[in-house]
Amino acid sequence: MLHLRRYFSKLPSLPSNYFDIFSIPPHFDIDLAELAQTYRNLQSTFHPDKHVMSSPSDQENAAQQSALLNAAYKCLRDPYCRARAMLKTKNHDPNVREMDPDFLVDMMDFNEQVELCDDGEMVEQLLQHNGEALDALYSQFEGSFSRGDYVTAADSLAKVKFVLQTKERIEQIAEAVGQ
Repeated sequence: MLHLRRYFSKLPSLPSNYFDIFSIPPHFDIDLAELAQTYRNLQSTFHPDKHVMSSPSDQENAAQQSALLNAAYKCLRDPYCRARAMLKTKNHDPNVREMDPDFLVDMMDFNEQVELCDDGEMVEQLLQHNGEALDALYSQFEGSFSRGDYVTAADSLAKVKFVLQTKERIEQIAEAVGQ
């Protein structure tokens, strides 16, 4: 039992940077299969069930580390959250205070089309257009980030948030029209 206590008291701490937890550089395109494998390997060390015989403080530490690992894995699997985490690695606030007025007008027009949509074919076209817009914005984000232009990257990411909200609305309409 004493030997086990020494092992558990040496449980390492995970870094708070989600990319560092998985030992991957902050890139937008990551290998999700590799991420999943690393996650499983790390959980084999940090999962609280592995520490039932340890002291209460070590159990609490394992639970905290496992929760951080879960949050990091969930975030890095999601492109929007991953992009926000990338900006945070560069100490750049991912929140944008002002939006491009032309973009907002375009989004209002597009959302109006979404709300007027009442057939499956139109829903498919809107989903396709929305997906293309997301791909373009993520590409803009990735290019800006790789050039070190974090302000432009954050602007692209702010636009992604609007497009994602519209995507959710289109999917609700698709469900309603039986798509």
